[in-house]
Amino acid sequence: MEINDANLQALAGFLQQTLQPDPNIRKPAEQFLESVEGNKNYSVMLLNLISKRDAVDINIRFAGAIAFKNFVKRNWKIVRPTIA
Repeated sequence: MEINDANLQALAGFLQQTLQPDPNIRKPAEQFLESVEGNKNYSVMLLNLISKRDAVDINIRFAGAIAFKNFVKRNWKIVRPTIA
């Protein structure tokens, strides 16, 4: 995923859809975001959107923060040291 304005706008659109009460709109957007979270720069793009205070609606920024939290929760691997 290249970091450019078109991809940031598309990501913002999907995040906006995750805020919809209609599950026919919300669920596909959630599934799409989960399916692309393995792509290069996905997390950086989320953080980029979250940081744009004046350019991005606060609700989309909150949705991006939640998506980032979920991304970390699903992908952060905890490696416990073994004691010999």
